[in-house]
Amino acid sequence: MQAQAEGQGIAERRTGRGSGQGGRATVGGQVLRAGFGLCLTVAGFAATALTASLSAAPTLRLTVVGGAAVLALVLVCLMLRRLARSLTRAMQAADSIAADPTPPVTRTGLADLDAILATALKHREDALSDRIARLNAALDTLSLGFLLYDRDHRLLVVNRRYHEIYRLPPGAVTPGMSALEVLRSNVRAGDQPDRGEAESIAEFGALMGADAVPTQIQHLADGRVVAVEIQPIAGGGFVAIYEEATERWNAETRIAHMARHDAVTDLPNRVLLRERIEGAIAHARRDTGFAMLCLDLDNFKQVNDTLGHAVGDELLRAVAYRLRACLREVDTVARLGGDEFAIIQAGVETPADAATLARRILDVVSAPYALTHHSVIVGVSIGIALAPGDGLEPERLMQCADVALYRAKDDGRGVFRFFEAQMDARLQARRALELDLRAAFEAEAFDLHYQPIYDLAEERICGFEALLRWTHPTRGRVSPAEFVPLAEEIGLIVPLGEWVLRRACREASGWPEGLKVAVNVSAAQFTSIALIGTVQAALAESGLSARRLELEITESVLLVNGSATVAILHGLRDLGARIAMDDFGTGYSSLSYLRSFPFDKMKVDQSFTRDLTVEQGSGFIVRAVVSLASSLGMTTTAEGVETPAQLAWLREEGCDEVQGYLFSPPVPASELPALLQIWNGRKRRAA
Repeated sequence: MQAQAEGQGIAERRTGRGSGQGGRATVGGQVLRAGFGLCLTVAGFAATALTASLSAAPTLRLTVVGGAAVLALVLVCLMLRRLARSLTRAMQAADSIAADPTPPVTRTGLADLDAILATALKHREDALSDRIARLNAALDTLSLGFLLYDRDHRLLVVNRRYHEIYRLPPGAVTPGMSALEVLRSNVRAGDQPDRGEAESIAEFGALMGADAVPTQIQHLADGRVVAVEIQPIAGGGFVAIYEEATERWNAETRIAHMARHDAVTDLPNRVLLRERIEGAIAHARRDTGFAMLCLDLDNFKQVNDTLGHAVGDELLRAVAYRLRACLREVDTVARLGGDEFAIIQAGVETPADAATLARRILDVVSAPYALTHHSVIVGVSIGIALAPGDGLEPERLMQCADVALYRAKDDGRGVFRFFEAQMDARLQARRALELDLRAAFEAEAFDLHYQPIYDLAEERICGFEALLRWTHPTRGRVSPAEFVPLAEEIGLIVPLGEWVLRRACREASGWPEGLKVAVNVSAAQFTSIALIGTVQAALAESGLSARRLELEITESVLLVNGSATVAILHGLRDLGARIAMDDFGTGYSSLSYLRSFPFDKMKVDQSFTRDLTVEQGSGFIVRAVVSLASSLGMTTTAEGVETPAQLAWLREEGCDEVQGYLFSPPVPASELPALLQIWNGRKRRAA
């Protein structure tokens, strides 16, 4: 019953509400009709006024307009009265509905609404909590430390990786802490030993006041490196990202070090040397001067070519170690490349200071080196320029020291020389000669001259030695003693030697059968097994028989890398070529060389031949060499024979072959037929 009563009440309330709604609908209709009537009244009055205006009689127009106005006024009053009654009834209905108390069914609906809202709110809170949990999980999986601060520099978010980077216990840094408190926790943990708390706080304040914050690098106590990047966010606050960048930092540091240091010796290179020179110049403008020393190792190329680059690099490192030991911490030693070094000696007041250092370097560097598998000796030549006296520009000082270095080399090596103004002319001349030499090689502007080799047993010319000649367009004939060492120094001797070999074989192939050609081979050509292929190609290209080719080498070729050189010599012997040891006795003579490889010929240097007939001369040395060669089954050739007396002595001692100006100076290939006609065209003895 109660439910039915409540149902009836609900129905009544709905009916009442329906009546009220109907009343509101009726009032709305009345308003619409009243408004429509007013519009019609105004339209009628306007039409009447228009009609009256068309009438010509003024009295008639006045009557019509007045009547229309009275009629319109009456109609408006009637409609307003009707509208007022409708509004009164609508207001009474509204008052009755408002006075009626809220029924139970309305209170029940509000409770349901509260429950629905509470459920929806809980769902939203759960979803938000889930999203926050996922965000925290994502932040904890980051490889970067992450801190988020609000506009008051209060911590909002921190992830686990931040604690791992700084080796902090969990919970050491929590939301709500200020940025300064977070900073203090790191300092107290001892993560930044190079900076105290006050310094770190001051640096942080400066960063926060800057418009753009660069990436900060922190070096932790355990050697790790952390890169910190701070980015402001919209609305205030900032994000701090921490990356453990130890490997990247070390790699970048190594790359930067390699760009400014020599890879072999770890000494400063040209780039860093120039920076140090500029710094020394700036100091010299205010205070004392400095000395610029250029060093060049003597005989290093020979060691490098014969023993190999690995031994050469080991020697360079040993030299660098000794140079460091000669200097103070304020001085700088750098490697310029090859066997060249440079030193900046700071605080030099007089030339005597630089001379003292140069003497110490000469003594220390020239001492023997006990390397891993070899013992070697090298010297050093030094050129010195003084600042500010010789200049205050890096290029000028280096040039002056380089000029002085060349003077030291010309004066016999193993010495030091100070720069002098007149040295410039000599340097320019040498550089011009180098350029001309390179141009001559490119243009093949060289020529070969041939000096006859006379067989004393056969009393005839048995062959010719090929000798390189260079006639400069303006300098004239350039001595081989001048341009051959330069070719060796600038690395041109190997291709030049190959050109001589090909040219000599090609020209010798046109000589009468039985005549041999002797070609000098430099030590630089023996640094590679490719020499065998070069000789084989020259023989094949010219068609010359290998037994007619004689290759002359000096003792210096066998000085160090003897085993490799002997292997190449055996390869050349297998081709059929003959091998001769040139200038025996003038270099590093050792009987072990003769035992390690069976040479075909031994040549006596002209310095011994020159003093053969002089009392207390070199006759006993030549006699011993001829006897030794005969015992070993080698042919003996004496160079530099210029007098009949020298020839007679050599013939008596059993020398096999001779060559020298007594028979002919070196001549072009075009003059060889005439020379052969003189010495081989008829039977005669040459003495």
